[in-house]
Parts: sequence; structure tokens; C-alpha cells
Amino acid sequence: MSNDSLQPKIESRGGNAIAFLSSLVVHVALLLVLACIAYQAGKDSQGVLLVAEQGESQDTALDLLQTFELTPHSTGEEAEHTPEVSVPEVVLEIELKESFDQPASQISGLVASLTSLSIGEVSSTLETPGQGRGASFFGTYAEGNRFIYVLDSSRSMKGDRWVYACNQLLDSLNGLKEGQEFFIICFDLKTSFLFNALPPKMQYFTADDDTIGRVRRWLRGRLLGEDTMPANALRAALEFNPDAIFLLSDGELRDNTVAMLRQVNSASSVYRQIPIHTVHLFSPFGRESLELIAMENQGTFTHIDGNE
Repeated sequence: MSNDSLQPKIESRGGNAIAFLSSLVVHVALLLVLACIAYQAGKDSQGVLLVAEQGESQDTALDLLQTFELTPHSTGEEAEHTPEVSVPEVVLEIELKESFDQPASQISGLVASLTSLSIGEVSSTLETPGQGRGASFFGTYAEGNRFIYVLDSSRSMKGDRWVYACNQLLDSLNGLKEGQEFFIICFDLKTSFLFNALPPKMQYFTADDDTIGRVRRWLRGRLLGEDTMPANALRAALEFNPDAIFLLSDGELRDNTVAMLRQVNSASSVYRQIPIHTVHLFSPFGRESLELIAMENQGTFTHIDGNE
């Protein structure tokens, strides 16, 4: 066989091989492309499912929040999906309606009942010994059950000052409650005790009508003396161990009252410091001493000028 006859056969076989290889490459490429597409399609599908689940969860949480805080009335569709949220809203609304739809008379009655209860509680507190019970003298209030009034009976108190002081004292006694007791000491150059009793026979009195009448007569019969010396009167009052002392004067103190109190009624003493409330009456003199006594003895200072 000649070379010329073989050449076409070789070329024909070579063309078939090239065509086959080309077809193979194309098919393999197509398979790879299809595989990639299928792979990507699978990823996208999973991603879509994942996003859909996440979005549904967020929407549900948002719906719950809106239904609870912002929407007092739920539609039928919302109630069907979230019945547990709409129930508290309905209950709350009913409670508010029951409160605000009451007649005015019923509300007024409720307020009156609460007010009566509060007043009753305060009254019971005031009637409990040692808790809220006290006495008032010239507007100065002191807590306790036993009080001693120490009054300036010097001649500078004559006239309107003495009358005014005595009337204020009687008003204070009339304000005392059952179980509270009092005593009165007057001072000038001398010291005088209520009903002219001697110190060994000193005793507290209750403010009944008969005793207050006796106090009024005793005050009217007082003879005003010289000087303003309250040291002995205050010492006796402290020994009587009251809950508080009221000290009234209209002039400069003429003895060692301040120094004596620092010794026997000091805050640093081992004994209880008894409050001493001072009243300065109708005078430009003696105010500083009374202010100092009140400050150093847990008391309050009250000034009454001539215009009051």
C-alpha cells in the first residue's frame, strides 16, 4: 500500500480523535458547570431557609413587644397567635375601669375612711405615754409626761407681763392630757414652790379642774420680789427629774445659772440631760443668757416682744 493511500486514513483517524477529545472536554466542562450550579443552588437554598427562620423569630419578638407595651387591644389574628400576651392587657383595663367608673360618692367615702384611719392612728400615738405626748408653752413644744415651769417673779414682771405669763401658763396646763403631770417654781431673790410647799413635800400634780383653780389663786397671790436669780429654782427642778423644763424671764440673770447648768445638766454628764426651753418676755435685756441656756441644754429659745 502506498504512502498516499495511508495519509487520508491517518488524517481521518486524527480528526476523529480530536473531535472525541473536544467532545469529552466540553462534556466534562458542562458537568463541572452543572455541578457548581447545583452546589451554589444548594447553598443559596440553605441560606434562604436560614434567613427565613431568623426573620420569623425577630418578627415574632417584635410583635410580642408591640402587643404588650403599645397596643392595649389585640386583633383577633394577633390574639390567635399570642393569646398569652393579650390576656394581661384585658385584665389591666378592667381593673382601671373598675377604679375610675366608681360613683363620686363611693370614692369620697373611701377617702373619708382612709382619712379617719390616719387620724385614728395619730390619735393613738398621741395617747401612748412617752410617744408624741407633750406640752406647749408660748408656742414652744416639749415631749414627755412631766413638766416643770420655772417663772421669773421679779418686780420687772409686774403688770401686764405677769398677767400674760400666768395666762399662758394656765393655757399650757389646760392642754395637758390624762396621765401628764406638772409642777411650778417661781424665782426672784428667793425661790418659791407651788402652793408654798417645802422641797421635801414637793410632788407633781395632774391638771384637773380643781388643781388648775388652785394654781390660778396661788399665782394671783404671788408677791413679786427683787432680782432675777433662777439658779436655785433650776437646780431644784432638775432634781425633780422632769421630762422638760420651761424657763421664763424678762431680764438679765443675776447669778451663776449658766455655770451651774454646765456642771449638773451637761451633755457629757453620766446622767440624762434634761431639755430646758427658754422664753424671753417683753424686754431687751437678758436675751443672750436665755439663748445660751437653751442651746447648751437641748432646748429651744422663744422671744416674745412687746408687740405680740
